[in-house]
Amino acid sequence: MITIKRVMIVISGIVAAMLPYGTAHAYPVKNNTLTANAIYSGGALDTTECPEKPIKRRNATLAKSYVKAVVGCLNTTWAAQFEKSGQSFRAPKLRLVTKPPAKFCALKWDQSEEEAYYCDETETIFIVLSNNLLDDPSDLYLFNLVSMEYGQHVQTLTNIYSEWQDIDFRNKKEYYEHSRRYALQNNCFGAAFLASAWKSLDRSSADWRLLLSYAKDWTGKDNGTRTNIGYWMNQGFTTGDPGACNTWAASAKRVA
Repeated sequence: MITIKRVMIVISGIVAAMLPYGTAHAYPVKNNTLTANAIYSGGALDTTECPEKPIKRRNATLAKSYVKAVVGCLNTTWAAQFEKSGQSFRAPKLRLVTKPPAKFCALKWDQSEEEAYYCDETETIFIVLSNNLLDDPSDLYLFNLVSMEYGQHVQTLTNIYSEWQDIDFRNKKEYYEHSRRYALQNNCFGAAFLASAWKSLDRSSADWRLLLSYAKDWTGKDNGTRTNIGYWMNQGFTTGDPGACNTWAASAKRVA
């Protein structure tokens, strides 16, 4: 799963390699919007009643109802959390299609990899309900995919996204470390929501372990190692608290 921001990482990284490095924010990150954001202060997300809608293999109609229901739950849960943290909330736009577009958010859609994007400019979650994505929809993969994309919306509303975009770096190593902090945080936010809805999902611990095994395959220099992907998703899931997702204050080892 590669989000719109993660595609931008590749493009901007090429440009950055040709430019002089700016004044760096030496580790640890020294930016209060990132390290001490108010979204961390609200405590655990409220318990959410979000029973899953029926879904069947390669049935896009049912999948659309499924995703819309999950987004409705996400809106309710995060709106309450933003109220607790004293921040302004806006629900994201949602677009669901069965075939990928040529472009989205002014970037070419990589049809070989992406199933979902979040566009910060329009605050839109875009998901392609392809046969590949819906080949075996009985697990929590789609539920988590929606929750993770929504996590990026949270990062946009709290200015975490914009501050990340502005943060300076000394070299490629530090650049990708910042990128991993961002990516691992939205994984964690998604898992925190999953925890808030868990009791209403009629799922087992085996379902969580299977989802975690999928997520650990999203490794990369801008996504993190299997160990750290698992760590941050477990942080969100075991606490249900966005405050446990403060990747910006974590050690460099924890976001490798």
